[in-house]
Amino acid sequence: MEQLMHTTRLYTGRILNLDRLTVQLPDGTPALREVVRTTGAAGVLAQSGERVLFVRQWRTPLGQETLELPAGRIEPGEAPLATAKRELNEEAQLAATNWHYLARVAQSAGFSDATITLYSATGLHRPANQRSQDVGEAVAGEWLTLAEALEAQAQGVICDAKTVIGLLHWQLKEAQHV
Repeated sequence: MEQLMHTTRLYTGRILNLDRLTVQLPDGTPALREVVRTTGAAGVLAQSGERVLFVRQWRTPLGQETLELPAGRIEPGEAPLATAKRELNEEAQLAATNWHYLARVAQSAGFSDATITLYSATGLHRPANQRSQDVGEAVAGEWLTLAEALEAQAQGVICDAKTVIGLLHWQLKEAQHV
């Protein structure tokens, strides 16, 4: 097990921080680790009948448009479920009656403490207080069947970890009902 010896903050940003850690390896050798720090995120597999909601958006780091589950950054002090509810409202102008925890996943454990907590939501309806999308956010909702979502994944349009994991949960749920 590595022992932390020293931490230096290299960068402080709006959505992430970057630290350089000096650690001691089990054999006593020092080593450096660069770690991206975040507040985490939460997402939602929102299902209505045979379809699940995805949002289409441009992802600059990937240089492509993607289809993803609605999700967003957890604000300091906010619970993951509250984030998932907020994001469903902001990105799709929807609320849900039924919420179920699916998983908490480390997004890139080799260099980041970022996690995403996923929930499923059913009993979808319009919320009493609709939130607008964040400034600079331009997402469009699309409802897909499981077959359509699997095809989008095969084409590389569904390619982020949270959405692929949500898709796997959906497949497992469907397999249990057969």
